[in-house]
Amino acid sequence: MVSILSKQRAASRRLVYFGAVALTVILGTGIVNHSRGLWMSAYLLYAFAMAICAIMVLDYHGFSRYKNASVVITVNAFLYAITMVEGLKAGGYLFIIPTIFALVFMLGNTREYKAEVIGYFVISVLSFAAAILWIPEKSNWQNISDAIYSKMFTTNAIAVVVLCAVFAYIGIYFERQVYERLINEKNKAMHQEQMIREQNGYLREIAFMSSHTVRAPLSNILGLAALMRDVPNDPETHSLVMDGIQHSAKDLDNAIHHMVSKTGNLIKR
Repeated sequence: MVSILSKQRAASRRLVYFGAVALTVILGTGIVNHSRGLWMSAYLLYAFAMAICAIMVLDYHGFSRYKNASVVITVNAFLYAITMVEGLKAGGYLFIIPTIFALVFMLGNTREYKAEVIGYFVISVLSFAAAILWIPEKSNWQNISDAIYSKMFTTNAIAVVVLCAVFAYIGIYFERQVYERLINEKNKAMHQEQMIREQNGYLREIAFMSSHTVRAPLSNILGLAALMRDVPNDPETHSLVMDGIQHSAKDLDNAIHHMVSKTGNLIKR
């Protein structure tokens, strides 16, 4: 249960990191397009940012069942729509590169979600292919000059490079955290195993002392006490019995002290 909750928290943190970076780039690009008079592009980017924020808020409040599918579908739908209203010449289709690059890191463990991740890759690649095949070079929705197209392509290309670099850093950061956590868990397991071995050793030693070291002087005391009862009026025998009981009692006391020390070592661990 703890491991599952840990994975869910890690996935939420990944989404927050990737979402924060993506929102910065999306809003920045939207503001730039707004300043160029490209209202449709700007409003689509603002809507894109709002959709990403909505997914992050829902995930924060625990509605994460369809989070992965929502992220992939939302990103691809908006990228296709933005490329369509800007035209291929603006280079909006390039954003599919960091999207595919970050997909595995956004969705988490590829071994656990192998089929799911492959499906999302297929959706992303098909969206990219559809954009390349069916979207015209220049926009039919906005009047964009060649000079603006050149600036847009440069802006989008720079944003794509920044996204790839930051996504790579975030991905490596989280992978390193996962690796360190696995190493710590392995070391902890080895330490616990060593403690169990030492405890078993103490328990075996205590069991041996209980059955031999303690039992021998106790048996001697019981035997000597029986002898004293059988020979009640012999002073010499009584003297020998008392010496024997005293000697056996000291042996018993030493054995008990030794067992207490071993028990104390066991409790400390």
